[in-house]
Amino acid sequence: LMPHCRIVTPNLPELAVLTGSAIAVDEASACRQGEELSRTLSTAVLVKGGHARGNEAVDWLLQPQCPPLRFMAPRLPREMRGTGCMLSSAIAASIALGMSLEESVRRAKRYVFDVLSGSA
Repeated sequence: LMPHCRIVTPNLPELAVLTGSAIAVDEASACRQGEELSRTLSTAVLVKGGHARGNEAVDWLLQPQCPPLRFMAPRLPREMRGTGCMLSSAIAASIALGMSLEESVRRAKRYVFDVLSGSA
C-alpha cells in the first residue's frame, strides 16, 4: 500500500525495519534511510525523530528529487504514545484542505507540539 500513499511517516525503529537497516543513530543516517525509502516507494517520507535523543525533536521530509526539509520542535520532557498517529492525521487533514505537503507537515508538527505542551 505504501507506494500508493502521498506520504508515509515512519519513526526511527519502523524506518530501520522498512529499509533492512540498523536504527539510525544520527540525523545523517536517518536522512539516508529516509531517502532510500522515498526512492524505493516513489513517495514522500517523513522520518519522525521522536525516538532520537537530544533537546529537539527533529523530523525530516524526504521526497524524490527534492532537497530534504528539516522540521524541529523542542523535545518535551516525558514519554508519550500516539504522537505519530496524531501527527499523520493532522498532515492528512491539511492535505485534504489543499495545503502543500511542506505546509501540511509544518502545521501538523506545530499542532502536535502545541497540544502536547498544553499551548493549544
